[in-house]
Amino acid sequence: MNTRISTFNNDKNAYRVYKADFRSLTELEMFLLSSPKINAEVFPMQKSTSLPRDFAGVPLEEAINYCHGGYTEGLPLFLALKKELENTGRSNVNVRRSVPAVVGSRPHVPNFVAGTPKTMWRLDKAESKAFVDLYINLVYSGTTTEAQIRNRGILTLNLINLFEQNNMAVNLNVFEASMLKNEIFFANIQLKQPGQVLNVGKCYYPLCGKEFVRRLMLRVKESMPFKQNWSLGYGVGLPPALLRDMLKISDSKILIGSPIEMGLKGQDIFEDADIFFEHLKLSDNILVRKKSRKRRGA
Repeated sequence: MNTRISTFNNDKNAYRVYKADFRSLTELEMFLLSSPKINAEVFPMQKSTSLPRDFAGVPLEEAINYCHGGYTEGLPLFLALKKELENTGRSNVNVRRSVPAVVGSRPHVPNFVAGTPKTMWRLDKAESKAFVDLYINLVYSGTTTEAQIRNRGILTLNLINLFEQNNMAVNLNVFEASMLKNEIFFANIQLKQPGQVLNVGKCYYPLCGKEFVRRLMLRVKESMPFKQNWSLGYGVGLPPALLRDMLKISDSKILIGSPIEMGLKGQDIFEDADIFFEHLKLSDNILVRKKSRKRRGA
């Protein structure tokens, strides 16, 4: 693992960024198995080990072992819902997305209210490119349900599959980005190389296992030399606008936030699909054909 501390300044504030880079799940596993030193001044009690099982899943030691492909909790339901969603059929994906602009086809109400120049929506320029940049912030709040986590994972993996089926390689960026006051925690986990075909088995644990965020990422945080008191709530998710600014993610690139940020309810998978693609401004290009069923989700 490569860890570094840097500063990030935007128009309003200066932040101290604690960044951890993991080149694979195996590297994350090896780091955690090495028992990294805990920042005891900030974390006198470690939630990575003390959180109850019904909230955070199996104990930390077992959660670490899941990194090499042993996580199957909820996998049959995940695969059944994933297949059901895939079988509904969709239109081809067009990577032209609606982005804020000075001139466009329909008003961007939040920007108009805020008084910013880009008060309209327009389709971004069609580019001749063979890849799509997709960013996923794994973090979510304590009120997020397992069904919401699972539905976000299903929809994310299906979106990647759609791009790949349309001969577009996905540059997948998976991370946790959270903050407390002027400190930012950013842990990046490389799950696939650009151009590699998606491995669902490798992505399932980080995207759908509550232990990944509520055990493993907490344990990584507990090793960071923070100055602020992260021990109470372990920070909050980095706001999308601040995240885009810090990582220089343009409006044309796809950012997937927490299930609650995405508006997912964790019930009907088709309803969540509509919400998900609308949030990403892809609903004009991805059509989910609903089926009449008594039970479509969790």
